[in-house]
Amino acid sequence: MRGTVALLSVMDTARRWLSDAVGAQTGRAFLWLPVAFGAGAATWLYLPVEPALTWLLAPTVVLVAACLFIRRIQISPYLFIFMNIFCTFMVGMSVCALRSDHVRAPVLPSDRNSYRLEAFVIDDLSPSSDHPRLLLAPIRIDGLSPDKTPLRVRVSLRPGSNSDIRPGDAVSLFAILNPPPAPLIPGGYDFARTAWFQGIGGVGFVPGEIHKTDIKSASWRLNLVLAVNRLRGNLTRAIHESVAPVFTEGSTLGGFAAALVTGQQTYIPDAFVDTMRDSGLAHILSISGVHMAIVGGAVFFALRYALTLWPWLALRVPIKKLAAALSIIAILIYLALSGAPAPAVRSAVVAIVAFAAILCDRRALSLHSLAIAALVVMLLTPEAVIQPGFQMSFAATAALLALAEVHQAPIREIHVPWWVRTIQSSIEGLWLSLKVSIVATAATTPFAIAYFNRFSVYGLFSNLFEAPITAVVMPTLAAGTILSATPAGAFFLRIAACGLWLIGKIAAIVSSIPGAVLTWPAAPAYVLAMSFLGVVWVCLVRGYGRWLGLVPALAILWWPRLPASDVWIDPTGGNAAIHTGGQAYVLRPKVKLYGFEQWSQRYGLKTDPSGRDRTYDCSGYACTPLPDADLRIGFWFSNRPPSAIALDTLCLNSDLVVLRSPLADWPDTCQGVNHVSSGDFRRLGAMELTRTAGTWTIKAAQPLRGHRPWSEPSEAEAEDQ
Repeated sequence: MRGTVALLSVMDTARRWLSDAVGAQTGRAFLWLPVAFGAGAATWLYLPVEPALTWLLAPTVVLVAACLFIRRIQISPYLFIFMNIFCTFMVGMSVCALRSDHVRAPVLPSDRNSYRLEAFVIDDLSPSSDHPRLLLAPIRIDGLSPDKTPLRVRVSLRPGSNSDIRPGDAVSLFAILNPPPAPLIPGGYDFARTAWFQGIGGVGFVPGEIHKTDIKSASWRLNLVLAVNRLRGNLTRAIHESVAPVFTEGSTLGGFAAALVTGQQTYIPDAFVDTMRDSGLAHILSISGVHMAIVGGAVFFALRYALTLWPWLALRVPIKKLAAALSIIAILIYLALSGAPAPAVRSAVVAIVAFAAILCDRRALSLHSLAIAALVVMLLTPEAVIQPGFQMSFAATAALLALAEVHQAPIREIHVPWWVRTIQSSIEGLWLSLKVSIVATAATTPFAIAYFNRFSVYGLFSNLFEAPITAVVMPTLAAGTILSATPAGAFFLRIAACGLWLIGKIAAIVSSIPGAVLTWPAAPAYVLAMSFLGVVWVCLVRGYGRWLGLVPALAILWWPRLPASDVWIDPTGGNAAIHTGGQAYVLRPKVKLYGFEQWSQRYGLKTDPSGRDRTYDCSGYACTPLPDADLRIGFWFSNRPPSAIALDTLCLNSDLVVLRSPLADWPDTCQGVNHVSSGDFRRLGAMELTRTAGTWTIKAAQPLRGHRPWSEPSEAEAEDQ
């Protein structure tokens, strides 16, 4: 009897706890709509086949009607919430499908790669001064009809070549172009999918010089884009030239300052980018939430203060709303000057929603405002939901707003000496900055580990010291940019450069600390989804129930890692790497190394530069395993078939032969030897091989991509076939 009473008491306590937990979520259902929308868009992007639009739109319309009917008859509020979320999920899928169909554009065929073209330089996409890169809008490509000409192509230049080419120029050039590349490792980043939504139909490099021409564009939209980007290019150069002569590291500081204003990293060297990345400060280089918040906030408070100095206006006009409206205009101008990259667009939408909330007499910084901003961004660019920048920026913002909901300012005495108040404010400000850094770092760490397999151990401290400097640098840069035509502009820019010098020194000190970067092998892809939902749960749920999300949020840390494969092979067969005993070595140390770096980083493998010479005899295009090699795999890296002697040597010393070239007939010496050839690369793409119990297991990139528009041959190539 006592046991029954105790059980009933426990059940009653649990029921009341559950009832209180559910009641605390009143008004929070709307916050889950962006999550459902994003989940729907992500589901569509990862489908293995392309579903017909009618199969998506018809069920979506039916679900919307059912949701409205349930709301009208008011059966159950919980049923309505569930149906609303499920309906939003389907809308996310449909919007992403419509977006993909809307951006459909020609893609270059893969059976040809040499082109002469005339184009406009749309933008400078250089990730650093060591890797110049341009985005072009082709006007004419020899051998391609207008309906088969891509809207955009991206080309890399030789370092130092054509420094006089600027955005807005019309150019003529010869380029080696290919379709956007497939993933370099199975399950890796698919640039072709990103290029599909950006209208980029070809990627390559320019081996020679680029010549300016006098082509005129008939499109007003293109002319507008060219004019804005020409202004950005001129502003980038002006900022760099204003700062560079004054400092010892002036070129780097000038490029740093220009990158914060225009988003172009044309003058920043690779070494500086690596230092910023290792210190956890690389996010400063791309225009994102921090920049928009500082610029928008500085403009808002400056305008509000300036308007109060005009009593007649302050008594007759709501100056807070006027300052918010003008701040929206300032953010749009800053967005245009930045080139409107995806992170900047997302941040601008968030800032505009915040200022719009002021105009509507609503709370500017709230999770509801963030939810509206997320929905707006995903309606415009639903493909952004699978991009690391989108996930990290909204996760960090949601975590900070959740912190703001529970944060309570300490109670202080009314009458205290000024020096006591100063000490109290300093301590409270430092403690709040520390909490903000911890929360933002914790919210973004799962994504950093999942996408980049690295964690900046001291990033928390570097961001803590950098944040107040950036808060001063950004308004100073804005003032210097606005006044760039006057002597005062150079003065402000140089003050800002002093702050950037300090940030550079912080990055250099932090990145030089032993163990500053921790390599973290990858977990299965679904683990990131678990961690993301856990982070969202902690941010959106009220009360003690929010801490239930900690277990899945930390899954990226405790979930078993993926076992490393034994062999990686480039998508075209142009290079390969071997893994033995936790170390990896590449067979062609100077060719196509980016895929090898991605592969070794994903599995947390240490590189062994001398491993190849101990286990392989590499001469010309052939790599033959030595007798004591752990894996007996022979490689032929040329597009031309090997000679009979070379092929016999590979087969006699190998259990598996990998050929980049096609081969019609295999000689008798190769009978019983497994082989991979050019046809397999066209069908499978990048491969990882694992030897288990005497048999080879192949994990390939192409089957994982499925049959989607960005993974299929171009229309021009399909017609030729």
